[in-house]
Amino acid sequence: MRALTVYALSLIWMLTLASCESEKQPATFYAIDSLVSGQVNFLTGVKARLYKEALLKGKTDTITFTPGDTVGWQKELDIFRKLEEINKPVNKERYEVSDGLLDRMSNLTVREFKSKEPLPVVYLKIYYHGNISKPRKIEALYDEENALYKSARLLSMQFHQVKNRTVLTSYSLKGGQKMALGDSVAFFISGKILID
Repeated sequence: MRALTVYALSLIWMLTLASCESEKQPATFYAIDSLVSGQVNFLTGVKARLYKEALLKGKTDTITFTPGDTVGWQKELDIFRKLEEINKPVNKERYEVSDGLLDRMSNLTVREFKSKEPLPVVYLKIYYHGNISKPRKIEALYDEENALYKSARLLSMQFHQVKNRTVLTSYSLKGGQKMALGDSVAFFISGKILID
């Protein structure tokens, strides 16, 4: 009986430790990952369609389709998850945060996270009206470099409030990539979400 009790307590202890380890730490600056996950689930649920346009090497391609499931929408929006890098604990002191900035092009307020040193997320701007938990626009510059290539991307997401819910309405990626032993490639991709 005693061995069974010790076994049961050990099992409970291991399960408790496992659940503590799997709990996600709160975002240091802005919960991009949670925002993207929420949009993926919502857009899948309403069977949203996507009008996508890509410009590469002077050629433009367009397509309209329904990603269909969460995997499809995750593929479409996965690039924005890279911005979650800003929330790594090591980056806590590496960004300058400014809030209450006024956008000259609209009536929106801006919270900006700007790197103090070379980091992949050079800056992240959240445009909002009234409450930052209901963004209207997110813009970021993502820059990465390694032995094979150098790449810079300007990422943008546009949102509207629909029945007190933040809904992604469009996004864009603009940038270029320079291979170590090759030419530079510039690209522009935009997506417009269509909800019936």
